[in-house]
Amino acid sequence: MRITISILLTFFLLGCNSSDYEGYKRIHDSVHFQRITLGDDTRKVDEDSFVSLTIAVSSIDDSLMLEKRVKRVQFGSAEWPKDIKSIIASSNEGEELKIIGSVKDLQVKDWFSPVDVGMDNSLLKLNLFINEVVEASVLLQVRAEERLRSDFEMQGQLSFQNALDSLRFDESNLHEGIYFRSQSDGEGSSIKSGGTALIHYRTYLANGLLIDDTYKDEPFEYHVGKPDQVLKGFAQAIAMMKEGGKAQFLIPYKLAYGDKGSSSGIVPPFSAIIYEAELMKVLN
Repeated sequence: MRITISILLTFFLLGCNSSDYEGYKRIHDSVHFQRITLGDDTRKVDEDSFVSLTIAVSSIDDSLMLEKRVKRVQFGSAEWPKDIKSIIASSNEGEELKIIGSVKDLQVKDWFSPVDVGMDNSLLKLNLFINEVVEASVLLQVRAEERLRSDFEMQGQLSFQNALDSLRFDESNLHEGIYFRSQSDGEGSSIKSGGTALIHYRTYLANGLLIDDTYKDEPFEYHVGKPDQVLKGFAQAIAMMKEGGKAQFLIPYKLAYGDKGSSSGIVPPFSAIIYEAELMKVLN
């Protein structure tokens, strides 16, 4: 009995690997499958999961024909072509999968309608990326967080535009993504890579709320190139100044605290930042 089972298992494994395409395994008939990347095994697809994925469909010679996106459909209740469903069912969030097969064997003619993907015997290449796997129990929380994030983004855009208008910045003030205006040019040297400078500044949110003021204490000691010491936009602005100079600049959120805001929570996500800065001394 053991010998019979061993023989059958050997034939099965040989069949699975007998693909016409390097790196692929044959599932059946013309259908071949390859897993390109492994995903997060804590986010497995199951019948109750809500799945988002992107499918790029190409001809066998790699000419892109269409891209199909599936957004948060419940996996078990959605209608999928048989082979695609079985492959996704054994996958995790973040995985990239490739399938080769005929239109008929893949059973995708109606699924990709109204795009005509060819005759039944036409070969297709499917590149699947599983963007998200969310359990039903956490979906409401995820959607609430997304709504909050959207609100922050909208408020950030509105505050940024109001700051541009109130500070009377325009395109002539735009330098490498930040809005910069010199209030006093200064006559000393500029700070060099690896150098140090003493800087006084006041920091405001785009709505005008003061959140930091070094004038109440000692000037800030800035070491050029020291990781995570200053915002990227701040470093860009200081590089345009000379010792003794004063400037006002507006930094968009992407060059400030980004879409997450500050770790302290003082700066909300998507917040632009306003600085009034004075380059007190350059210690190159």
